[in-house]
Amino acid sequence: WSASDNLTDSDTVHWSGSPLPFHGLIDIDHNQTYRFLGTLPSNIPPLIQNSVVVLPWRTIYNFSTPMNSVELILSFSQPTSIEDPYTYITFDVRTLDEQRHHVQIYFEEGSMLSINDKNEKIYWTRIDEGVTVLTMSAYNQIPFGIRGDSTRNNWGYAHLITSNRSTTNGYQGFGDNLRQAFVNHQTMPSDDTRKPRRADDQSPSSVFIIDLGLVASAQSTSSYLTFLYDDVYSMLYFQDWQIPCWRTELNNSVSALIDEAVLYYNSNMADVTDSNLLLTTLLTDTGGAQYSLLGSLVTRQITGAMTRTWSDKYNRPQLYMKEISSDGDVSTVDVIFPSSPFFLWLHPEMLRDVLIPVLAYANNETSIDYNLAWAPHHLGTWPVCDILPDEQEQMPMEESANMLLMLAGVVQRLAKSDFLDPYWNTMEIWAQYLNSTLPDPGNQLCTDDFEGPSPHNCNLALKGILGLGAYAILLNSTGQTQRATIYMNQAQAHANYWLSAARDVENYRLQYNLPNTWSQKYNLIYQNILSLNLFPSDVAQMESNYYLSKMLDFGIPLDSRSALTKADWTSWIATFNNNKEQENEIFSKLYKFANESPDRVPLSDFYDASNGHVLGFRARPVMGGLFARVLLDNPLIENIYTKSKRPVQRHGRVNKCDLS
Repeated sequence: WSASDNLTDSDTVHWSGSPLPFHGLIDIDHNQTYRFLGTLPSNIPPLIQNSVVVLPWRTIYNFSTPMNSVELILSFSQPTSIEDPYTYITFDVRTLDEQRHHVQIYFEEGSMLSINDKNEKIYWTRIDEGVTVLTMSAYNQIPFGIRGDSTRNNWGYAHLITSNRSTTNGYQGFGDNLRQAFVNHQTMPSDDTRKPRRADDQSPSSVFIIDLGLVASAQSTSSYLTFLYDDVYSMLYFQDWQIPCWRTELNNSVSALIDEAVLYYNSNMADVTDSNLLLTTLLTDTGGAQYSLLGSLVTRQITGAMTRTWSDKYNRPQLYMKEISSDGDVSTVDVIFPSSPFFLWLHPEMLRDVLIPVLAYANNETSIDYNLAWAPHHLGTWPVCDILPDEQEQMPMEESANMLLMLAGVVQRLAKSDFLDPYWNTMEIWAQYLNSTLPDPGNQLCTDDFEGPSPHNCNLALKGILGLGAYAILLNSTGQTQRATIYMNQAQAHANYWLSAARDVENYRLQYNLPNTWSQKYNLIYQNILSLNLFPSDVAQMESNYYLSKMLDFGIPLDSRSALTKADWTSWIATFNNNKEQENEIFSKLYKFANESPDRVPLSDFYDASNGHVLGFRARPVMGGLFARVLLDNPLIENIYTKSKRPVQRHGRVNKCDLS
């Protein structure tokens, strides 16, 4: 992540703020060197950054020299498939003064990419066979030796790759020495052989220098590098050691993956371009340029929190989501839930796949005896799934309803439910729990647990009621119409109680027993998503009108208790009334927060609606909730999934990961 307006104002960091430095320099005519990435060397002037454009799968920086003689377009492109663990770094250079200039690019990967702590020992290697691969890794490889939220894997291998060995040379050594040699136009040092050593001991780096030769103005001269991270083992799922899914498709060969990344550079880049155009066009058509930019801003934030693995034990791929910043939990159900509009709109099979490991855990398919009458909260602490049922953060109604609602959404969009065949008994237990607890959930935690328990919570009860209706949809999908009718009738009875007990004068209450209170009833969005009719439309209309009366400078508070708000939930309430003017007003506040918040962190969903200050969360995949608007509003809702499934070149792999 870059935490500054300009790419040269600060060094790149992990989402938590810990250093993950890359550095970039450009030399013009063996005479003048400029920085374009990072702060070092500090005595070297930066290029002028003219613009930055963030697209769903690409970020583009435009630079020029102070004398406007040379332009550099630097882009970072992420393949659209989450199975591909690499990023392309592309350099396009042309002259602006109608002269020819000799240009060299220096690109450096720092030592922290493959470790968690600067006190750890680093080891490095290189391969020069067809392509040049500069590899850095922790010297002591202990998969799953650490776990947590802001910790990073300290096993696996960080590879920096070039396929153009005729114009690109690689070096490994003390980063300061390599940078100074380039800046001073000296002979580059030989590769450092004092290894392994601690990362803070003359911090070692991997560097490529690209000689673009004489560059002209008529056409850009281009080159690229590939950064690839192979974590070898991605998830420990209840004693099942799971590898990244691409490994099973490529016979565990990282060299095959490297060859694939190089061979399919052009087609991958074209796919990124096409996908960016498709997504931004649909987002713009739905909500305008600001809404499109918000969607672009969070796409990689969502997919970057996920990993797809292969399980030999279960003979299937598995998908997981990291909670990030609020906790380091694996596949937290009430984090998957707010992200679900993104997947229901664009990738419903991915939502299905991330729910399967949770279903399997609750269904006692793992080494743990799960004995609760409600759905789990999460699976463990990233990247180890090993939590016992009594160690869960218990949110009985929250998680049971979340699971049923999301599963119903998946079944409706994929038009098939056979993947649920092993889990009907488990889902029945959850539905019975909801029915027995409704219409008043009592004193339970909900997803907004930072507020503490909220007895008789009206929004939580609403979710439970809709969850019961979602189970009726699931039953109907398999022809169990009689049982579906029973559950739908019971859900309707609970809804009728809610309409009376939750009603205040101009709105619906925070809690049944607290008059003169209010809260965002964001869960109501799922009535629209699933086409349920348990609550009359005037509920959403009344709530929406009331929310606008509570609007602050940066948005609508979550409830009547304070000014704190959640961007994911706010995007849901903006949408459920189908009032375009209200939608635009609320989303303009979300854009204002993203653009004007005084806190420079990866986009947060948790902030003070009065002043835009972030209250703690950052980089969370819950921002998939922003896509609720396009999920419900876009006229192409019936075929966006089909349109997004362009033919994907699987690069000759044995297809095991893509179950769509």
